[in-house]
Amino acid sequence: MSTTKNSEDTTQGVPGLAAGAIRETALVWEVAVRLRLLGDTHVGAALDTPRHAAESDVAGLVDRDPVSGVPRLRATTLAGLLRHHLTARLGGLDAPTGPDDPVPRGADVLFGKPSVPREPNELGPGATDSPLELDDCVALLPEGVGISVRTGNRIDRNRGAAASGGLWQFEVLPAGTLFTATLRLRVRNRADEGRLLALLALAADGLRGPVAGPDIRLGARTGRGYGAVRAEVWHARRHDLATVEGWAGYYAWTWAERRQRAERGLDAGPRDERLRDLLDSRASECADAYRAALDAVGADQRDRDELVLAVAVAEQPAEVLAAGAGGPVRPGLVMIGDVPGPGAPDRTDRAHRTRPRFTGDGAVEWQPMLGDTGLFAMVKRIGRRLATDAADAAGYAGGEARPAGPEARTGAVRARAWHASWWGEDPAPGSGRPPAPSQVRLRDAPAIDGGHPMAVTRNSIDALFGDTVDGRLFTDALHAGGTARVVLDVFGADDSVRGLLALVVRELGTVAFDGVGAGWGVGQGRLTVTGATLTRHRPGAAPEPTDLIAAVHGTDPVARSRAQEWVGALHDRLAPTAAADAPRGEDR
Repeated sequence: MSTTKNSEDTTQGVPGLAAGAIRETALVWEVAVRLRLLGDTHVGAALDTPRHAAESDVAGLVDRDPVSGVPRLRATTLAGLLRHHLTARLGGLDAPTGPDDPVPRGADVLFGKPSVPREPNELGPGATDSPLELDDCVALLPEGVGISVRTGNRIDRNRGAAASGGLWQFEVLPAGTLFTATLRLRVRNRADEGRLLALLALAADGLRGPVAGPDIRLGARTGRGYGAVRAEVWHARRHDLATVEGWAGYYAWTWAERRQRAERGLDAGPRDERLRDLLDSRASECADAYRAALDAVGADQRDRDELVLAVAVAEQPAEVLAAGAGGPVRPGLVMIGDVPGPGAPDRTDRAHRTRPRFTGDGAVEWQPMLGDTGLFAMVKRIGRRLATDAADAAGYAGGEARPAGPEARTGAVRARAWHASWWGEDPAPGSGRPPAPSQVRLRDAPAIDGGHPMAVTRNSIDALFGDTVDGRLFTDALHAGGTARVVLDVFGADDSVRGLLALVVRELGTVAFDGVGAGWGVGQGRLTVTGATLTRHRPGAAPEPTDLIAAVHGTDPVARSRAQEWVGALHDRLAPTAAADAPRGEDR
């Protein structure tokens, strides 16, 4: 067989052995990765029947292999997530010059370019296939932990309580679940190898986990903390189909043998290594082109803000507030209601939620949670109230008399419309409008570190006689104290949004009027922010952190001045003279 680099010549030396595939491909990269779920994840199934007609009370089922019934992650799902991340990361770099640009650019180079219809029966030009192939992968559940059924409920935005009729059940894969995904990158033109590998490495950077940034998460409700995932280990192998060894190393193996070879490579691979570093050491044939492509498009083009909160299950004592500075907090109780889990006391009627968490040493342990949807709803509820107050203050800053009747509600309507454009909102019944998506996202569901469980007995009181009611005695397993790390991400934020976040931190750092979980009307679920850093990430610029706690207490003049500017931008945005249709990010 000829070993020339022209792949056309190799087809003459191996007649009858998949010559067509060789003629179209010069070389193949086989890549494998182990994906570890770090929290509850719901990868939904495409049901053949409406959910209300299913034979189960569970509305959301996880996707399963139709033959084995094992939970799976479809190749199309993973490919879409990788493409979405790469597109967001590239931004305007290597963007198409127009709809008629015949050359694939950006993410289209790696994932193909679709045909966009110009007319109802006419396809647009320039469609290309994707050189990247992915396979479905099945889940390997952690030992001793199975698929759980979580119960969710919609929160009434005004009352902060469960909305009537908004209750559903859905299956979730637990933390520690493992997926082994396999990919194949087919390179037709050797001159494109470095560029394709660089784009693949940038797309794979989205699988580094929530600690690295607001990247890829799997499944549904990812904006509420679900679906955190991390690539544990990568393996890559290059097959040059112009050589005997490369051709046999790829085509002479069965699918089962390829899978076993990938598993052995993953077992021997270094943990937590980025794919871009692995390819840098393996792609010696195109090292210069690979590094040049990374230098050209490797900078993250996303404009985002990151709010990191240190939250304590506690409240501020009154004497600390009078002193005007932060101090020791008083531990409190929290109850994110759930069915009693492992370790709950006997005869417990209701227990604080504990969920399996994947620890750094590779084990899965049950930990108390600070919440996901409920935590996000609390911050959203506080923000809506503060936005309404800001609109009210902006409209009547001069001290004039406030009108009565419908005019008194214009500020609240304006504030809620602006707030919904950032935090999302369900449409009013019968409006026919689709739900507004949220631009603010909870990066992952935070676990509570420290504290201890506490059993509390409660009973019902007769409203007429003020006496206890026989047979109405309950035992709750709450959690007392502890701390958690909460991260909120906002993409494309402007100064008005930063001003609202600063006000939310001020409230949670002093006296919060809202809580999380059950019983916050009687003092449970109080949270205190003991640390808050808002970091702005802009393309081509160094991160700009601002200590919001120092701004609130006035210990950092620079941070306080910056926060005051943001709050002023919020008042300007919500003032009656502001354009109703002004773009959200015009003052970025």
